[in-house]
Amino acid sequence: MSNNEINNNIENSGGNLDKFHYKQELNRVMKLPSVVFFGIAYMAPITIFSTYGLVCGMTHGMLALTYTVATLAMMFTALSYRHMVRAFPIAGSVYTYTQRSINPHIGFMAGWGILLDYILLPMFNYVTLSLYMNILIPQIPTTAWIAVFIVIVTVVNLFGMNFTKIFNNTLIIIQLVFVVAVVIFSLKYIFGGGGLGTILDPSAFFNAEEFAKPEVGWATIFSGASILCMSFLGFDSVTTIAEETVEPEKTIGRALLITCFAAGGSFIVMSYIMQSAWPEAWFSFENPDSGAYEYMFHVLGNVVALIFCAMMVIGATASAVASQASAVRILFGMGRDGLLPKKIFGYVNKKTKIPSINVIIVAVISLSAMILDLSAAASLVNFGALLGFVMVNLSVIAHYFIKGKRRKGADIIKFLICPIIGAVICAVLWINLDSLSKTLGILWLVLGFIALAISTKFFRSLPPDMNLSE
Repeated sequence: MSNNEINNNIENSGGNLDKFHYKQELNRVMKLPSVVFFGIAYMAPITIFSTYGLVCGMTHGMLALTYTVATLAMMFTALSYRHMVRAFPIAGSVYTYTQRSINPHIGFMAGWGILLDYILLPMFNYVTLSLYMNILIPQIPTTAWIAVFIVIVTVVNLFGMNFTKIFNNTLIIIQLVFVVAVVIFSLKYIFGGGGLGTILDPSAFFNAEEFAKPEVGWATIFSGASILCMSFLGFDSVTTIAEETVEPEKTIGRALLITCFAAGGSFIVMSYIMQSAWPEAWFSFENPDSGAYEYMFHVLGNVVALIFCAMMVIGATASAVASQASAVRILFGMGRDGLLPKKIFGYVNKKTKIPSINVIIVAVISLSAMILDLSAAASLVNFGALLGFVMVNLSVIAHYFIKGKRRKGADIIKFLICPIIGAVICAVLWINLDSLSKTLGILWLVLGFIALAISTKFFRSLPPDMNLSE
């Protein structure tokens, strides 16, 4: 069978897993609105507030500019994800795309890297939850809150995707209402003479005086953008539920673009408005980790600040549910292929159609939230995410441009130039992560390399289920 025949066969599969030598074990219940809501829940509409104080302080108030850089990177990567999910509308995300497009061994390492992102993002949400629950009820320690919410999120995921969908959609609507209210009241504050007194001052986007300082500049902007990429992780999470989505080759691609572009635009606008309302915020925070709470208190008052804490808890809970669901399905994809012990990671509960053992495994790993702060958790999550984004862009080139020989006209832009731009931007952001996260991340990759060597008898055999030409 020729490469073009393989490509056509795959892209017209309609989500038929037989073509990939898999059985349909998960329920196809997700349509476009639910998939988009799943992605938004993973990101959480109020996710901008999670890293607001941290990155605003780093960049001396140029959060909107930093979000623009991050959005540019994600736009190119979202297009690459769309191309790859059309080719391979199955669970596994980065792992599957790299494995089937480039090399099965490299695919394992890509999957192992992105696994760090998916497994640790619930942990980041638990850190966030504990911070804001501690503000609301300071008598209870943060570690206790982490334990309570791990149990809640795990139970929700064990009930199955239909229940998860209803749970998340409800929490998203509540968040969206609050975000709109914050924007309206912030604008009222500005037009009433607060902050800059206008939304037309360009310094809220780019402050030339601060940018020229040696501790800022483009290096700091890219470092901030590498952290903000975590705000976009929801758009790629939708690829992990491809086997539970109706017409995934169409639906997932559309959901990717809608989620990414809408999120990026809203993040830029909101951060611009917040900077206009409190231009001195970046050097005024008492605690950057809870900088958004300080913004609410300073601009909108104590009552709104307390409501905001409740909203952060709701948002982080929804994101934890979605991120745990994605991590579970990444483990399922690798377990089903035998790259992790199949009896454990490839197990699906016959009643709920959920990889229930994986749900418990991710919950146990999430207990590490008890020993990490917000900055460390964010950097570790982004190590795997940015590495995965680079591999998705390279997979497009390998699958379409090299193997598929799509090298004429607009195909050169779609399958070569755009993926190269996306890969380079994500690589630059990855390089700008802090040294601790890169050290820990590289140690994680070394463990993955050892696991791969053992599972393939020191690379003398290929990982299973890779004969795509049958």
